[in-house]
Amino acid sequence: MIENQILVPAADGNMPTYVAMPSVPNKATAVLIYMDGFGPREELYATARRYATRGYVAVLPHLFYRLGSPTFLPTNIKGQNLQPEQVAANDATTLELVRRDTLALFDFAAKGGLGRTVERWGVIGFCMGGRHAVAAAAAFPGYVRAALSVHGGRMVNNNMHPDGSSHLLIQQCLVPVHVACARDDPSCPPEHQAILSAEAAKTNGLVTVETLDALHGWSFPERWCFDRKASDWIWEKSLNMFEAVY
Repeated sequence: MIENQILVPAADGNMPTYVAMPSVPNKATAVLIYMDGFGPREELYATARRYATRGYVAVLPHLFYRLGSPTFLPTNIKGQNLQPEQVAANDATTLELVRRDTLALFDFAAKGGLGRTVERWGVIGFCMGGRHAVAAAAAFPGYVRAALSVHGGRMVNNNMHPDGSSHLLIQQCLVPVHVACARDDPSCPPEHQAILSAEAAKTNGLVTVETLDALHGWSFPERWCFDRKASDWIWEKSLNMFEAVY
């Protein structure tokens, strides 16, 4: 396996980006991983490596590069409060800014910047990254062929919120999108999940929404909230979606 930390010329500077790939990638589709609100770290590098073992080029950009590329220690106790700096970084990382960064990354990869030409992408976003995965699917159907939001937070914002709201983008999606919600999730409560489901119902099955019997953050094995069944289900779901658009 080949692993690199590279700098991608992005909208407002050079964006540190982790890349994992097999020595000979054999998938036509690469995988873009949108980080959660804690930033790139070993938990997410392991996810990228896992996709690389299946033949994909896996790419994890540091979306907080405008802020000096900080990372934050993940919460690992039930009910633990988030660090104020982490909340501020999440607030500052708007849909529009990440769309600009994503387009820069796609253009960079299409010109061979990752070491091979990449023009097709599967996208998966965790927590904070979930809303950005939906936004990317809506904005870039020429690049994004399928997307998943995994225990995404802040998926429904007030219509007057300056960042907009990813639920308003669902009907704009022209590629398959799957939104996997967590139970008892204050960042995406049942009333928000109902809104997401209602929007998805208008897409004739192109966008699907489900609530898993697992808690927010179920994807990460080192966390108190890790759920093996839910994690395995989403792993297989992502592979099936990415293979279907091969």
